[in-house]
Amino acid sequence: MTLAVSLLDASPADVERDIGEAYALVRAFDSDGAWSKDADPHAEFAALRRRRPVHGSTWERVLTGADLTDTASTPVWHVVSFAAAERVLRDEDTFSSSAYDDSMGRVVGRSFLQMDHEEHRSWRNVLHAGMNRQTVLAHRAQIRSSLAARLADTLARPGGDLVADVAFPVALTTIARLIGLPPGTRIGTLYAWAVGLTEDPGHRMADAMGELLAMPSAWPPGSLVDLLSRADSPAIGSGPQLLPAVRLLLSTGTEPPFRSLATLMYAVLSDRTVLESLRADPSIAPAVFHECWRWECPLTWALRRCTTDTEVAGQSMGRGDLVCVNLASANRDEARWSHADRFDARREYLPSLALGTGPHLCLGRHLAAVEAHELLSELASLAPFRWTLDTDGPVGRGFRSARRLRVSSRPGQGL
Repeated sequence: MTLAVSLLDASPADVERDIGEAYALVRAFDSDGAWSKDADPHAEFAALRRRRPVHGSTWERVLTGADLTDTASTPVWHVVSFAAAERVLRDEDTFSSSAYDDSMGRVVGRSFLQMDHEEHRSWRNVLHAGMNRQTVLAHRAQIRSSLAARLADTLARPGGDLVADVAFPVALTTIARLIGLPPGTRIGTLYAWAVGLTEDPGHRMADAMGELLAMPSAWPPGSLVDLLSRADSPAIGSGPQLLPAVRLLLSTGTEPPFRSLATLMYAVLSDRTVLESLRADPSIAPAVFHECWRWECPLTWALRRCTTDTEVAGQSMGRGDLVCVNLASANRDEARWSHADRFDARREYLPSLALGTGPHLCLGRHLAAVEAHELLSELASLAPFRWTLDTDGPVGRGFRSARRLRVSSRPGQGL
C-alpha cells in the first residue's frame, strides 16, 4: 500500500490546508469558465419559456449564452419549461442518461450516473442503504458539530468567508466520511482529482485509490465503499472497478451541496425577516431550504440522449439527439409558481426539479436536507447581531451559488 499511504498521512492542519487548496481550484475554475461569466441568466431563460417549452440550440450556446463561431457546434434540444423537463427526466426508456458519456464520463469513467434501467437500479439499491434518511440522520450530530465550529471560527475571524470556510469544507468532509475515507485523508487532493481540476499523468492518484479499493477491510462497516464491496454483483464489480463510483460520489456529494449551502446562507443572511422567522418557529426550516433549492438550484443542467424518435411539447426529436434539461429555468416556470423569481419561504410548497425526478432522483437528497436543516438551526441559534454582508450573490450559468460570503459585525455590535 505504498502509494495509498501518501493520501492518508495528513495531520488535521494539513487536511484543512488541503481542503483550502482544493477550494482555490474551484474558485479559479468558476472565474475562468466561459459558462460561469453570466451573473444572472434567469431573464434569458424566462424569455425562452415565453416563446416555447423546447428550443433547438447548440450545446455551446446553452453553456455560454452566445454562439461560438470559432468552434464546431453540437446540436442540442434545450428544454426550459417545468412540464417538458419533468417529462424528459421521468422517461428513461426514451431519454437515456448515457448522454453523460462525453462529459462526466470522460472525467470520472463510466459510473452509475450514465446507466439506465436495471444496471442503474443495481447501483442505487446498494448505495441507498448508505444514504437513506435513517442512515444520514445517524451523522446529524457530526454535521451540526462541524457547522457550529466552522461558523463560530469564521464569524470571529476578520475576512472569514462562509463559502470557503463553512459550505465547502462541510460538504466535502461529510461525503468523505460517508464514503469511508479515514481521518488524515487528503480529501481536498482527492476531490480536485475526482472532478478533473487537477491532472494525474502518472496515474498515481488512480493507483493509490485502486490500492485502497482492493482492500475491503480498509473501509468502515456501513460506509458507501463497504456496501459496494460487499454487494457481490456483476453489475457493480469490486476493487478498482469501484473507482468511477468513488470519484462521482466525491463530485456530486460536494459540488451541488456546497453551492446550495452557500446560497442558503446568502438567502437567510441577506433578509433579516427570514432569520427572525426561523428563530420564532424552527419548524419552517424545510420550507426555507426547499424554496431556496427551487429559487437557485446549484446545478443548472441535466443531460439526456434520445433512444428513439419522439416528441416533447410539440417538438419532434430524433434518435440520438442530445437533450439539455434546464433545471434552473423549469424551477422558475410561471405556469407552476406565481412570482417565480421571488424567494418566498411562505409560498405553498410544490416539488421542484432541483434534485431531479424519476429514476435519477438525487441519491443524496436526504443528506442535502440534513445539512441544510442543521445549517439553518445553527444560524438561528446565533445571538441576534447587526452585520455587514460582503457578497456577489448567486452567480454563474452552469454552476450557481454565492461565491463570496463574508459576514462581519458592525462596529459596536457583537455576535
